[in-house]
Amino acid sequence: MAVNNLDLWQSFASERDEKVRQELALKYLPLVKYIVGRLAVKPPPSLDQEDLLGYGIIGLLEAIDRYDPSRGVSFEAFAARRIRGAVLDALRRAHWAPRTLIEKLKQVSAVYRRLEQEQGVEPRDEEVAAAAGLEVSELQGLLERGAQMAIISLEEFLLNEEREETVRRGELLADTQSPAPDQRLEQEELRRALKEALRTLNERDRLILTLYYHEGLTLKEIGEVLQISESRVCQLHGRALLNLRNKLADYL
Repeated sequence: MAVNNLDLWQSFASERDEKVRQELALKYLPLVKYIVGRLAVKPPPSLDQEDLLGYGIIGLLEAIDRYDPSRGVSFEAFAARRIRGAVLDALRRAHWAPRTLIEKLKQVSAVYRRLEQEQGVEPRDEEVAAAAGLEVSELQGLLERGAQMAIISLEEFLLNEEREETVRRGELLADTQSPAPDQRLEQEELRRALKEALRTLNERDRLILTLYYHEGLTLKEIGEVLQISESRVCQLHGRALLNLRNKLADYL
């Protein structure tokens, strides 16, 4: 007779049975595949999709070992963060986003901001490429890489926070049960700034960011909705993020 989820967790929590651990890992393996499959990230030469799945499984096993069902948080939600974190940490360690790429994206972002201020409308790719001294294909490639880099660390990409270590802002916050007032105020200000910046984006940029980050569609699925190629969606995604970053300039 099959055991239910609660029986599995109670059995594992009380006995730390390796067989039960493996049963739980197999049960939630589709969650790993789902999360890895929805990351808009092209692995660097040193990693492939199977490697990312492997790191995701390591995150899943860590989640199984550390999950406490008595806290009232669903395992799926708890595991998803650890799976995604394990994969993204592996990508960071592989130095997937070199500093030269970051500098080029900053330059392109500044060009977008300047041209938009001068013209009063969103500049075309051809105008941005010319002003940045790039070919259009180079610009579009940068936008694709920028979009992928933002998946690894959206906070770092948008807020221009660079750290040599893998410590992120969220890891520096105090326990959520007793947040410090200044940290809570900072987070509220950031949410307010993001909300305002999103409101001022053009309709297409807002739609792409909403479909990806809120609705959970893949770039391929967004392409089917907009009837454009997946590659073009990736470019537009990167451009939307650059526009959002520019809108956040005053907050920064």
